[in-house]
Amino acid sequence: MLVSEYAQNVINNRPLKYGTRQSYIKIIKSLGIWETEISDLNCALIFDKVDQMRSHNVKKNVYICLRSVFKDLGIFNELPILQGIAKQYDFPTQEELHQIIDRSKYRRILYLCMYAGLRVGEACAVIPSQLEGNMLTVDRAFSQDGLHLGSPKTYGKVMIPEWLADEVRAMTEDEHWKIGMPSQLVSWACGNLSKRGSTKRINPHMLRHWFATDMIKRGINPEIARRQLRHKNIETTMKIYVQVNDQDLEMAVPQRPLDSANMAKKVNRNIPYLQVVS
Repeated sequence: MLVSEYAQNVINNRPLKYGTRQSYIKIIKSLGIWETEISDLNCALIFDKVDQMRSHNVKKNVYICLRSVFKDLGIFNELPILQGIAKQYDFPTQEELHQIIDRSKYRRILYLCMYAGLRVGEACAVIPSQLEGNMLTVDRAFSQDGLHLGSPKTYGKVMIPEWLADEVRAMTEDEHWKIGMPSQLVSWACGNLSKRGSTKRINPHMLRHWFATDMIKRGINPEIARRQLRHKNIETTMKIYVQVNDQDLEMAVPQRPLDSANMAKKVNRNIPYLQVVS
């Protein structure tokens, strides 16, 4: 049996989300094993192909895919379980982000990524009926190819700024994202924005990282940050999404007052030497 026949049968008969099914098929095809006989598959073959990949997180996703799709055959049990590495972004300032985003026809979608922490497919799918006051229920998302409107990666409710909630409530039917519109359009538009008059590059997922980092820098309880991002565990929020740079580390180092040396001299002059009484 060919890999293509086996993989499609497994993927289509498991309760996988649309995006996951599409991703698994894409990964297997990219490995060049789609038309390979199942009997020819082994870990050594995969290691040779994965070693040529430069991205650690791409390797991680390949191993996840193969272990999942071929788990009943047990041929990839020895593939390693890799931990994700947080991507480091060169964040523009908040003011710079606004200047860039305000030039985009997708500004509301980008602000939902920036101030609600939504993934781009979730932001595209937002409609007024998801709002109750300033609380947004995240319960739908468009696929990357735009051909499917289904469940989001994670469900949940997030509090959004009042001005952004007002913009969502004011949406007309014509402004709703439609089936057939790839969410990638937003990412491509970000690339074009970054080329026009700005040295800073942005993308929707970077704005989700900015959202997480900004909350922690403002002293927001990490558990609130986790809930706003709809993560299952706080480790994902703090280790993957909250970004720490060298400047943050420098600011964390305790500093003595600028005049501490002079204060020490003054104190020492006023304190007599202790006399030991026998």
